[in-house]
Amino acid sequence: MNKWLKFSIPMLLILGLMLTSACAKAVRPPMPAPSPNLAIMVESDIIEAGSSFTVSGSNFKPGQKVWGRFEYRASDRSVGGVLVYWEANDNGLIYPTIEVPEDTVPGDYEVEIYIGKHLDDRELIATLPIHIQAKAK
Repeated sequence: MNKWLKFSIPMLLILGLMLTSACAKAVRPPMPAPSPNLAIMVESDIIEAGSSFTVSGSNFKPGQKVWGRFEYRASDRSVGGVLVYWEANDNGLIYPTIEVPEDTVPGDYEVEIYIGKHLDDRELIATLPIHIQAKAK
């Protein structure tokens, strides 16, 4: 075999791999733009059963649909859930109130915050810890 041929075949293979890699990178979809810095918090992380709490959030897009989900254990050992929906105001703020059922068993829980146009396409953006305490007598 010719010396030139021995050298050119590996070089062609390397060049082909480089071109294939470059083409594969070129057709990849662009990464989504990073979401703005959302600020989300619960007004109080200790809540009494039978009362309500407010979730505050800022830096949403005006009109953006936001969902909140709170699952709880009831005194009869069943599991319940509260799902709320709201839209950010013109300033990108949210202030929804979530009701805690009276029969909620005291303990540590989480409130999940989602964004999305519909219930089916929502994306989890935050999980907020809360503690439910027994209703005062």
